[in-house]
Amino acid sequence: MYGIAIAALGMLSNLAISLSIDAYGPISDNAGGIAEMSGLHEQVRANTDALDAAGNTTAAIGKGFAIEALVLFHFPYLEPLSQELK
Repeated sequence: MYGIAIAALGMLSNLAISLSIDAYGPISDNAGGIAEMSGLHEQVRANTDALDAAGNTTAAIGKGFAIEALVLFHFPYLEPLSQELK
């Protein structure tokens, strides 16, 4: 259990970086909307669509990483409870 707790703590130490990467998606999506509403050239919209796709990918990876880290972090806390219930 100690090894699981240390692994989870290592993952959680990177959580701030993962969540800041997760914020990239809405920013690039808003940039695409602004480019479209302001009537900029279609190439600008194509560039912001590519950035939005990258933002969606980083958001999905970041959320999966955060959920995995939190689930892994709770295993050592549930072990004493399962021992007590036996």
